Amino acid sequence: MSEQGANLVQSHMTQLSGNAGLTRVPLGVSGLDAVLRGGIPEGRTTLVSGGTGTGKTVLGLQALVHGVMERSEPGLHVAFEEDRRHLAAHAASFGWDLATLERQGLVLLDARPDVDAVHSGSFDLGGLLSVVAARTRESGAKRVVFDAIDVILHLLPSQFDVRRELARMNTWLLESGLTALLTAKPDGAGDVATSALQYLVDCAIELDQQDVAGVAERSLRVVKYRGSGYGEGSHPVSIGPAGFSVGYVRPDALEATEASNERLSTGVERLDTMLGGGYFRGASVLITGAPGTAKTTLASAFAASACARGERTLFVSYDSHSAELVRNLRSVGIDLGHWREAGLLTLESPRAVSGSAESHLMGIRAAAERLEAVCLVVDPLSALVKHGSYETASNVIERLVTWSKAECVTSLFTSLLDGEHPELEGTPMQASTIADTWIHLSYQAHAGERNRA
Repeated sequence: MSEQGANLVQSHMTQLSGNAGLTRVPLGVSGLDAVLRGGIPEGRTTLVSGGTGTGKTVLGLQALVHGVMERSEPGLHVAFEEDRRHLAAHAASFGWDLATLERQGLVLLDARPDVDAVHSGSFDLGGLLSVVAARTRESGAKRVVFDAIDVILHLLPSQFDVRRELARMNTWLLESGLTALLTAKPDGAGDVATSALQYLVDCAIELDQQDVAGVAERSLRVVKYRGSGYGEGSHPVSIGPAGFSVGYVRPDALEATEASNERLSTGVERLDTMLGGGYFRGASVLITGAPGTAKTTLASAFAASACARGERTLFVSYDSHSAELVRNLRSVGIDLGHWREAGLLTLESPRAVSGSAESHLMGIRAAAERLEAVCLVVDPLSALVKHGSYETASNVIERLVTWSKAECVTSLFTSLLDGEHPELEGTPMQASTIADTWIHLSYQAHAGERNRA
């Protein structure tokens, strides 16, 4: 082996052994930090690759925003594809004001290449890295994001040049001590740039997006993390008003949760008697039945009872607008409007067709956390399977139940039994298998009468 080759091997082994005392930097991305067991490696390089629309830019920008706002860590954003105006508009849709963030330590560097100048002569990344180094010293940046690095790498004339410049960048990043995040779009099976990057970086994350039954379902997978374990497998991703979010629940999320023996009234006295005093606090309750069996009425009775105890409650109705819900329930003596005016009840009426099951889950969790809800009602949960796959909906429901139990939020879900899919509560959604209490409502029509049971 040549002396140069031996030095490269020694350098690589030094990098690997250095991960024994690995320090992680949280990205501030819900779910992803848990997947990464705390965050990306500090002072090392992480690659985020994925096709158009998978959320690479959002993820990178969100990591910088978190560093500036939550950890007082200046950050540098190097853009190879978007200009500042488009980037600011993009950030504003998530509530991030770049002008304010710049005053707090965020540095935006427009590094879009002049294609005409590139084609008229050779170039390398040396000049760019010098500029980045200067801006880093000026700002004291701890994090740097190179967004769409593939744009400039694809302008290099040969595979040798691509590998040379990647090695140059990797060496500079290691010497700088910056926590770096590179985003790139793969360009087919023979994509040299992305493949070479995966070998060089300490952590590699792949993003994907697929159309399932007319709904865009995003996912994330960690393919590499030197010196560290991570949440394996593919994890669902949502991009909403708060930014990038990963649907991940730790396997041990419920281990530290104590099972309460406290009973909560169902809102129906005789049902409380049947259940030995009511539902357990922190439990998940499933009410199923065909249309007209009073699922919503029973769910509303529980919500009103919770409010009467002074407990904040979130009621998510997919079938009825909140005003219609309040009006209809007054006919059976349940006044949800009173509790809404008292500030104890929040009614939300999203449309099931307005997004994927993942986006609805993210919205429900965000609303419950914002309101500090103690009780949660979702009516009906089966609305989540109207668009997208049953597999995704089942996964979402399981994580919603796990989250509510881990947070000790007493949750009540209704689900419609569809005549075309009588197995809905069995194999596809599996909601009944993970609920603590399952109540099934039915009715029999005979001699012009409808008797409920």
